[in-house]
This record gives sequence, structure tokens and C-alpha cells, in this order.
Amino acid sequence: MLESLRATGGTSAAGFAGYLTTVLLSLALVFALGAVMPLGWAALIVAALWGIAGAVLYSTGRAKLRTVNPKPERTVETLKEDAEWAKHPTK
Repeated sequence: MLESLRATGGTSAAGFAGYLTTVLLSLALVFALGAVMPLGWAALIVAALWGIAGAVLYSTGRAKLRTVNPKPERTVETLKEDAEWAKHPTK
């Protein structure tokens, strides 16, 4: 169990490091654009790019979710078998 906790912690730390990398690269892009335009506009452009990326990811994920059947077919079948067994248990 301790190994799985360590693995989970490492994976979480990697995710957080990736998040920080994304934030810092976005900030670097804002300052790079700020060299040729006011910082406010540069920040707005970077925010708009992230908004577009988020919208594309959301629509892609939503389309994939629509193809998923939320009914747990195997569980339902197992429960039916359990109910049948409970009606006629073997001794």
C-alpha cells in the first residue's frame, strides 16, 4: 500500500509541475508579446488562446462522452444472477 501512495504522490507532483510549467510559459508568452504591445493586450491575447483551447477540449470531451453507455451492463447482469440464485439457493 505504501508503494501505491508513493506512486500516487509522484504522479500528483508531476501533474502539479506540468501545471506550473504551463502557467509560467503563459506568463513568458505574455511578456514576449508585451515587448511589441501593451501588457494588458498581450495578457488578453494569451487568455483568449487558453479560452479557445479550453472550448476545443470541452467539445471534444463532450462528444466522446456522448458515445459512452453509462449503464454498467456486467453489474446489472451479475445482480440479476444473484437475485435468481437468492430465489433458488443451492444447499
